[in-house]
Amino acid sequence: MSNVLVITSNPEPASLTAAAGEAFAAGARGHGAKAEVLDLYAIGFNPSYGAADRAHYLGQAPMPADVAPVQSKLAEADVIALVFPVYWYTMPAMMKGFFDRVICRGFAYDAATSKPLALAGKKVRVIALTGGSRQWYESDGVDAALRNQICAQTFTKYCGVSDVDLVYVDNLSMGDSDHDKRDAAAVQLERIKALGASLV
Repeated sequence: MSNVLVITSNPEPASLTAAAGEAFAAGARGHGAKAEVLDLYAIGFNPSYGAADRAHYLGQAPMPADVAPVQSKLAEADVIALVFPVYWYTMPAMMKGFFDRVICRGFAYDAATSKPLALAGKKVRVIALTGGSRQWYESDGVDAALRNQICAQTFTKYCGVSDVDLVYVDNLSMGDSDHDKRDAAAVQLERIKALGASLV
């Protein structure tokens, strides 16, 4: 049985971010996988890289106690989905803190050799929610920057993840209850559900 971990980052519990995470998990469960959605806000994750993180990075202290349980979930997963809205052309602070503190030296890659460790060989999907269209992100170079930073450099180069992709839930209007907008979002959620199903 495949093990799927979905990590979401949005302060609003009823957000479309949360709905996209649940859709991905539902698709995976529908194909026999075990799937968990981990809401960084709901668990009270602290995104601030502090003295304990620095001491661990330097090999002077163990992994911070609040980070280790999240890393265990990542290590056990076969498929990982990171779901977040794009703020100012990149990930929001909570998700960036997740990268800084959790996908770190000594867990994701070896401190001495930089060789991949716990995430190597897994499937990763980065699901970005955007107000603009996917085509706009591609035409303005933002898509290329996100793919290079997150997919190519972080996950492939350092973490040994070759099966990684950036997927959009786009053309969104925050707080817009227009019927057509809701229908369009619902279609995209079905696509994310199918994506979750396809990876298990």
